[in-house]
Amino acid sequence: MAEPLLTPGAQPAGLPGVLPGEGAGARPRTGPLERIRVLVKLRFRVLWNTLSRHPWQLVGAILGALYGVGVLVGVFFGLVGLSFAEPELARTVLILGGALLIVGWMLGPIVASGMDRTLDPARLVMLPLSPATQLAGIATASLLGVPGIVTLIVSAATAAVWFRSAPAVIAAILLAPVAAITCVLACQLMVTALTRVTGSRRFREVIGGLVILVLVLVGPLMAGIGAGVATLAERLPAVANALSWTPLGAVWSVPADLAAGAWPPALAKLVIALATVVALFLVWRPLYLGALGAAGAGSQTKVRAGTGWFARFPASPRGAIAARALTYWLRDPRYLQSLIVVIVMPVVFGFVSGSSGLPIMLPASTILVAVLISLSTFTDVSYDGTAFTTHVLRGVRGIDDRLGRVWANAIVGVPLILLVAIVTTAIVGRFDQLPTLLGLTAAVTLGGFGVSSVCSALFVMPVPQSGENPFVSKPGAGMLSLVGMAGSYGSLFVLSLPTAGFAVAAGVTNDPVWIWTTLGVGILTGALVFWGGVRWGAAIFDRKAPDLLARVHAQA
Repeated sequence: MAEPLLTPGAQPAGLPGVLPGEGAGARPRTGPLERIRVLVKLRFRVLWNTLSRHPWQLVGAILGALYGVGVLVGVFFGLVGLSFAEPELARTVLILGGALLIVGWMLGPIVASGMDRTLDPARLVMLPLSPATQLAGIATASLLGVPGIVTLIVSAATAAVWFRSAPAVIAAILLAPVAAITCVLACQLMVTALTRVTGSRRFREVIGGLVILVLVLVGPLMAGIGAGVATLAERLPAVANALSWTPLGAVWSVPADLAAGAWPPALAKLVIALATVVALFLVWRPLYLGALGAAGAGSQTKVRAGTGWFARFPASPRGAIAARALTYWLRDPRYLQSLIVVIVMPVVFGFVSGSSGLPIMLPASTILVAVLISLSTFTDVSYDGTAFTTHVLRGVRGIDDRLGRVWANAIVGVPLILLVAIVTTAIVGRFDQLPTLLGLTAAVTLGGFGVSSVCSALFVMPVPQSGENPFVSKPGAGMLSLVGMAGSYGSLFVLSLPTAGFAVAAGVTNDPVWIWTTLGVGILTGALVFWGGVRWGAAIFDRKAPDLLARVHAQA
């Protein structure tokens, strides 16, 4: 007897994997809310997978969370203390602080572009999701992230300032989600607007360089600002009052106006605050749709003719590694920004020496420049990323790898270090102490090359990958970076102590014997540390190259 034919949609009896009740009558939950929930869950699943694969990053994330809790506690007590201040002062502080918070959310993507791009258009373009669902999912995931939750809690905690006024307390609590959503939407608007621009490597170099300059010069800038604080303080209430009628300050001003009994202005500013949320969403939506189309259109790659630096180095493994490392130094934004710090550091020390009356601080900047440049090789293997696979598969010897990287570093760094030493010495007019400075610089530079040759064979740091923004921070990476930096900087400090002792004697006595002895001791001890560090690092590399490769791939 012939087997009966199966009708469309029917299941054969006994088919494994089919649960009772499943089939045509079962409807999976596929509504917009369910899809938004999946997007939010996806974001945190990616974060958890990243942390669970890297224990040190998990430890760092936990410590960072504890630090965030501490900051929240400090802010809460600060708000409680502000509640006993004059109402005008409390109003000014809250409006200015809230406006700065929104601006910070907007400027964050410029500094940390790509930090958390799990739900960006390029990754969602292939998913069967409507634009409205994608927008809602991204906004919800951002709001439920650590910065969003902190912002929400801080916004609600401002109610403590107005505890004497019930309407103000209620308004502060009810408007806390509005303030947090305003911050999130402002951030996402900026992220989307910069999607195409931040894809340019040149843009990342320029912005990264500007941010580095600001961070390095923060001391002089703060000193200059501090000189005019007294004058500026008198104008802050007027500035806060003007901001209260703008999207930056309206949401923070409503409780303050209610506490003062100014109901009409409070209602007007409530309308501004709510309209701001709507306006941000309406502006963000078309920009996002445009970015979604650009993400699906693909990109172009420019290829340069010729072999570049590879044609200028010997045709050997050591020469090839040096050529590639030098290419990184001259073209990779992650390396270029290290050079920006080096160039600006003497300016900072010059400011400190001028304000402290210690001109010797200016030539002393050479030592810090030498430390930063020589130890930068410490992260070379980490910056290689998956390209490090070539070293292992081709069986590159450890000695070639170590010397090739130091070779490129020395070509860029040594001339800069000598230039800083000579120029700063000429500015203060102490050429009699130049041999002392060069001796200590030689010990630090050569010793740093040796120390970094060992440390880079032991540690793989969580660093931004090639093409990412140089300010990208992996979850929990701070703790691992702190351990590695403490080991490398601490080792170099100890190894440089003998030369430092001679340098102190030369500076105190001004005796030519001590001055030239410092130069000789610095070169000798630096050369010994360099030779020992390179040999030791090469031996570690030969023994642990596969393990290094596994850790590099895990961090990618």
